[in-house]
Amino acid sequence: MEKFTCAQRVLIVKTFYQTGESCAATVRRLRGTLGRNEAPNESTVRRLMKKFEETGSVVDLKSPGRRRSARTEQNIEVVRDSVAVSPAKSIRRRSQQLRLRCSSVRRILRYDLKCHPYKIQLTQQLKVADHQKRRQFVDWVLRNSQEEENFAMNIIFSDEAHFQLNGFVNKQNCRIWGSENPRMVKEREMYPQRVTVWCGFWSGGVIGPYFFE
Repeated sequence: MEKFTCAQRVLIVKTFYQTGESCAATVRRLRGTLGRNEAPNESTVRRLMKKFEETGSVVDLKSPGRRRSARTEQNIEVVRDSVAVSPAKSIRRRSQQLRLRCSSVRRILRYDLKCHPYKIQLTQQLKVADHQKRRQFVDWVLRNSQEEENFAMNIIFSDEAHFQLNGFVNKQNCRIWGSENPRMVKEREMYPQRVTVWCGFWSGGVIGPYFFE
């Protein structure tokens, strides 16, 4: 909770009671007030309310001894240089390389460097001939829709899941740390080796699923 100011903590407490003491409702409302990246999660709200109800205060109690912290100016600069060289490196590997704890690297990235983990965007690779094919398909759909009233009822909507047999980028496991979204795009091959599961549906029901190698 160290990233929240005293005024923000007071706002969290007020919102908690205004929403009927619901952590989930508090988070949803604060996302509209503080922003999605700055709003607390449910566990943070729960810890803050426990502190408030036990002590009557939202301020952190001072430790009786000297608090050890890895968030020194030197370590912050080391992490900053590491991000500049390899922004897509995971926190675990970065912490191993810099010999810092994962939690310390995460706090430096989020609270000191104001970085956020952005997902890589995957797009379909388009060749020169694909643009003309797409235009021809759109013209065909528009023409048939005008000539046949129930043309849309005969359209099959389908989707598929691909199990790659070679290396590919899993955007769920890939994060790029930075203070701004780099808008990184990774092109992928049109026809990689994979096993495909296909299923479709239309006005007459569900078709499939079917498996293709």
